[in-house]
Amino acid sequence: MTIVTSLYVHVPFCRHLCNYCDFYKQKFDKPHAQREEFAAYLRASMERHESIMQDLGAQWAPLETVYFGGGTPSLWDVDGAKIWKGMLPLKADAEVTFEVDPGAWTPEGLAAWEEAGVNRYSVGTQSLDAEYLRILDRAHDREETFKLLRHLAGKNFSVDFLLGAPQGLKNRDVVKELEELLSYGPKHLSLYILQPAAGYKLKAKIPDDEITSREYLAVSEYLRSRGFHHYEVSNFALPGFEARHNLRYWHGESVAALGPTGTGYFAQGKDKAFRYKWKPGRPEIEPEYLTPKELELERLYLRLRLSEPFKANDFTGVSDFEKRLENWHKRGLVLRDSAAWRMTPKAWVILDSLLDEIFSAG
Repeated sequence: MTIVTSLYVHVPFCRHLCNYCDFYKQKFDKPHAQREEFAAYLRASMERHESIMQDLGAQWAPLETVYFGGGTPSLWDVDGAKIWKGMLPLKADAEVTFEVDPGAWTPEGLAAWEEAGVNRYSVGTQSLDAEYLRILDRAHDREETFKLLRHLAGKNFSVDFLLGAPQGLKNRDVVKELEELLSYGPKHLSLYILQPAAGYKLKAKIPDDEITSREYLAVSEYLRSRGFHHYEVSNFALPGFEARHNLRYWHGESVAALGPTGTGYFAQGKDKAFRYKWKPGRPEIEPEYLTPKELELERLYLRLRLSEPFKANDFTGVSDFEKRLENWHKRGLVLRDSAAWRMTPKAWVILDSLLDEIFSAG
């Protein structure tokens, strides 16, 4: 029996469709009609989901983590909180995260969501530089960001920060932006490198890997100097504020999903797993059954994204892994901790190429 205690909900609304974004979203220009349509989709999806769980021998337990992502969940506002409240039971200490974009929220909406269980926010900041906000085609400005951050003062919130933005008229000072951000007291920061949509018109101005790597390492060094733990390739947290929901993914645990293009995962013992993705047009899924080999490679990929120690013999299907780790150690990419290994930010900068080394060797 698979017990499910985590849920991701994809809310597709966006007030502006940023030109670099490749996620599924809808221009939010008919609020009442779109909220009604989305509520109907969710109700139908929930019914379909129950049948999927029954077929797989899975069942709900009180939720320990919930994540509302997007799109822009904060545009769901008070109506969404009313729909969600009581839909599924929450544990008393559940982590419930809600994404908010500056300029796309109301105090009444956030208050309603907190009443419905939200106790953690993820703020779509991306940058604090006015020029780079414009380059990134963001709908919000600096003042809207500061207004939201002031509203969240004293609460548990994370901020998103984007690297690799197309180069502007001046060099971007990422550390200066972070200094400003940290003055508002975020407990967590998620770092992303721009992966633009196909046909992105500013592709020629995207900095090369060397520049982006320097930005990444500068951010990591600065945040670690300010007491943040670089606990995953893209994530930093003050002690005790790691994203419990995201750790479920990285540890290969079951996370259900609802909402168009939302992706769920049911772990079914050591050698089996079921992944599914919701279709946007109708409440139906695209199923995927993972093989033992696929699962082992996925576990390796996820483990190398984390700062947690691991042993070479945890991955028996990877040939000569101990020798490879010894080589990485000589290159300063991993640290040795007794009989275990730990990844370093220097390794994470080139993680894709390190994985290619492993997979190409079979």
